[in-house]
Amino acid sequence: MAVFSIIHQDSGFAVTAGDAPLLTPGKKPLSVPTKALADAISAEWKAHGKYVPGKMPLTSLAYTAIDQIAQQKPLIVESLMVYIDTDALSYRATSSEKLATQQLEQWNPVLKWVGDLLGAKWEVTSGVMPIDQSPALYKAMEKRLKALDAMSLAACCMFASGFSLMLATLEKHVDAAEAFRLSRLEEESQAETWGRDAEADSRAARLKEEILSAAEFLRLLAKD
Repeated sequence: MAVFSIIHQDSGFAVTAGDAPLLTPGKKPLSVPTKALADAISAEWKAHGKYVPGKMPLTSLAYTAIDQIAQQKPLIVESLMVYIDTDALSYRATSSEKLATQQLEQWNPVLKWVGDLLGAKWEVTSGVMPIDQSPALYKAMEKRLKALDAMSLAACCMFASGFSLMLATLEKHVDAAEAFRLSRLEEESQAETWGRDAEADSRAARLKEEILSAAEFLRLLAKD
């Protein structure tokens, strides 16, 4: 059985199996910027012995960063920009006064904080009709995304449906569990009204794990 370890190189910390570096699906060395992240990825390999999709989220995010994002960051940023106008926190309920109040009280502080961070106001609307955010917000968000390295950008892609919560999590204004809870206000309101659905709850659980894993990936990237 292979012994998994890490080697410090000029380009970062490579995860190895015996004396051989592990390779991504794209045949590139599995190397990450921090020892903390490399240790955590190595632990996933030690636990499973081989790559197991769905069971090794940190390895999967590193694969995505190295094989899919590093060589085409401008294209990735451009593709993410389309989600700005569909940010969930911009759209408020009209069918439930209780839910609308929850959204006002819990979402508005997040949008204000993110708006202050970016120097641009985040617009909101009632209902589902599309709203166009301001050019200033687009410009600020694009600048923020372009400043991220490939590893960070890979993790942030997991928050594509909610950029406001992504930035709040990235900047440690809220933790990942709270970001997930905030993103689910409408779904939880519907569950209270109509009852829970096992399939929907299963999907939500998977999404929560993805978001928590992405936040852990970001934490390890920032750790010396």
